[in-house]
Amino acid sequence: MPDPLPMQIEDVLIRPLAEVLSRVGQGIADAQRAMDLNSIATQTLMANDPVLKDFGLEATWYHIPEVNVELKMNLTMRTEDIVKNNRVVLRKRRIYAAPFNASFQNTFNADVAGTSQIRAKIVSIPPTRRPG
Repeated sequence: MPDPLPMQIEDVLIRPLAEVLSRVGQGIADAQRAMDLNSIATQTLMANDPVLKDFGLEATWYHIPEVNVELKMNLTMRTEDIVKNNRVVLRKRRIYAAPFNASFQNTFNADVAGTSQIRAKIVSIPPTRRPG
């Protein structure tokens, strides 16, 4: 019979910490991109509409200047061995994170006192200008 633990792990979204933080950042970037595309579509609509074009209207642009993220996670460190020719050639330690939610709490009988908090501030910066 297959081991039910991998299915349970997938259900509660246990992932390497770097992947969790990367996905948070990607979600913010996707939100900004969606707002930019909406502004471009609005500006294009106004520029191509014979009535609106004469008013000199400009689309509103929205910008996410910063995002404060606070994640309540259950962190675990695991050692992974990389084996070549039946010998361990590298031992890597990775931190895995699982969001502390009802699914995780019920699956692993976890206690809120054992969670960690990760706080991050993601700030937009202007693009650097190249000389010349």
